[in-house]
Amino acid sequence: MDENISNATPETNNVAETKPETKVAEPKNDTEKPTPQSYEEQLQKLMVENAKMKRAMERANSEAADYKKKYNATLSEQERASQEKAEEQARRDERLAELERENSIHKFTEQFLDIGYDKESAIKAATAQVDNDVETLITLQKKVIEEKVLAKEQEMYKSIPRAKTGVYASMTKEQIMAIKDGEERRKAIAENIELFS
Repeated sequence: MDENISNATPETNNVAETKPETKVAEPKNDTEKPTPQSYEEQLQKLMVENAKMKRAMERANSEAADYKKKYNATLSEQERASQEKAEEQARRDERLAELERENSIHKFTEQFLDIGYDKESAIKAATAQVDNDVETLITLQKKVIEEKVLAKEQEMYKSIPRAKTGVYASMTKEQIMAIKDGEERRKAIAENIELFS
């Protein structure tokens, strides 16, 4: 009886042996710094563990495929046809859900573009809307609102006429450039900056 148990356990032992070791060698004291060799050793160990995990995963996938073949071989023709039909229906349902999601994203993108979002933000917002990602959606809305407010403020500032008071307020660009004294010319330019923009 013990022999049967010991024969069954090597497979489970192989799987248990493939658990990655996540310990990272840390310096023994605060003044000791890790060396590049210690990082290389850690990297090497992680690569070995990764290879073990891949082999275990491949073995598990292979075993699962074998079991599926054995199971399918035991099915009757009618059961096999029923199973294939169910798998095909599941694929169709998955594709339909994917197309509905893409359609919803497209519709929401058009709506976000209509209210003034740029294309990239509209796509992100539409995806967030479909995925019910409220946090991302609110963040994007804040960004768009801030951009619109900033644009309106800049437009408003441009439309405000500058007060034309001062010694140089009524001069033309040519008259200002004709001033010989550099300091006086700078003052005239500062008062009539819109002529030089």
